[in-house]
Amino acid sequence: MSNESSLDWPGTEPPPLLPNPRRRWPLILFVVFVLALASAGACYAWLNGGLFIQTTGHEAATEADAGSSDRAVITDLLASQQKTSEDLAAIDRTIADQQEQLKAIVSQLSSLSAKIDALKGPAPQAPVAPPFPSPPAVPAPGAPPAHTAPAPPARTAQKQKRPQPRGINPTGPISVGGAPLNTAPDATAH
Repeated sequence: MSNESSLDWPGTEPPPLLPNPRRRWPLILFVVFVLALASAGACYAWLNGGLFIQTTGHEAATEADAGSSDRAVITDLLASQQKTSEDLAAIDRTIADQQEQLKAIVSQLSSLSAKIDALKGPAPQAPVAPPFPSPPAVPAPGAPPAHTAPAPPARTAQKQKRPQPRGINPTGPISVGGAPLNTAPDATAH
């Protein structure tokens, strides 16, 4: 080794013996913030001390008050339950009345539709006499001939409606499947 130093030694500074000081301001800011919150909480507790501290005499009084307040709440609940049951009964009666009204309306509607169908249908026909009159009784031999009334003329069956004559069928060419028609069929026949 040599005792000679390098030429660039005088231009550089020696490393410091103590490390650089750290940035402590975020830590200090955090500590100040925590102390502020703690002091605000202490002030609130001091001003509202009755909320956090209870005495033994006060506990006995509050238990007695709680029993009476529970009774009052129970009576209120029972009253509201009674009112609710009465309301439900009234609603049930209303629903039953509406269902009866609906049934009456449906029956009226069905009778009206039956009447409409009867009016649209064919007119009622007169009662038809039996097709064959009963044969006359044969007199006993030796008995005088009885006067019999002539038989009523037999009714003829109602006339059946004749079908309406259909329209006259067109004459000439008929297009089937969309094929074009010749306008003058005689001209192409020559």
